[in-house]
Amino acid sequence: MKQTFFTITVLLLIVSLLSVVILGSKGKKTDTKVLVFFYGNTCPHCKDVEEWMENNKIKEKMEIIKKEVYDNNANAQELSLAAQSCGLDTNNIAVPFLYAENKCFIGTPDIVNYLSQKAGL
Repeated sequence: MKQTFFTITVLLLIVSLLSVVILGSKGKKTDTKVLVFFYGNTCPHCKDVEEWMENNKIKEKMEIIKKEVYDNNANAQELSLAAQSCGLDTNNIAVPFLYAENKCFIGTPDIVNYLSQKAGL
């Protein structure tokens, strides 16, 4: 009898905690204002985009997180997930790659055009 009461109490406590977590996270959205720039450390096109961002002081105008993917497996996996969320073939992903506002921008022209528009250039 005591063991049954204890088991029911523990189960109710777990269900209550899960309910609080689920209800507390309801309505929260991912921060779409943070931009993620995926690059490769030996990628010449990535360096072009990085130089353009530096010359136009883009980091002063918006938050950009840079993630190297050639030597960092976790970042490469994150790049695959971002591409997958955009409906892209994850076997043919290239850098430079920008993930912003739940959209994917691939290549120097697309990234520079997007950032120029957002920065008001």
